[in-house]
Amino acid sequence: MSASIDPHSEYLPLPPAAFFVLFALAEGERHGYRIMQDVRELSAGSVSMGPATLYTTIQRLVDRGFVVEVESHQNTRRRMYSLTSAGSGLLRAEFQRQTDVLALAKRRRVFVLGDRA
Repeated sequence: MSASIDPHSEYLPLPPAAFFVLFALAEGERHGYRIMQDVRELSAGSVSMGPATLYTTIQRLVDRGFVVEVESHQNTRRRMYSLTSAGSGLLRAEFQRQTDVLALAKRRRVFVLGDRA
């Protein structure tokens, strides 16, 4: 694993719902329904969340400073969300953690992604 201590380590590994919400927001501002669609697509259908799970997850991420609600200039009825720099850092840290785990599995010759390393 990485030698340096990550400031986000207390939040890692991320639960799938939080990971995919952050992943969806990495491409820019999104409203809730769009985030739900992106989560389903990014997870290849393995993560599907309803409104209660989505908004509970978003609220936790907002409370921790990883996501902010932003004003929509086009439609005032929709809540729009965006990653903060801390949220981008957390997502980057989670991707690095996953990369490190995959590298470890390959070094140990563990069955990974359909082939032996």
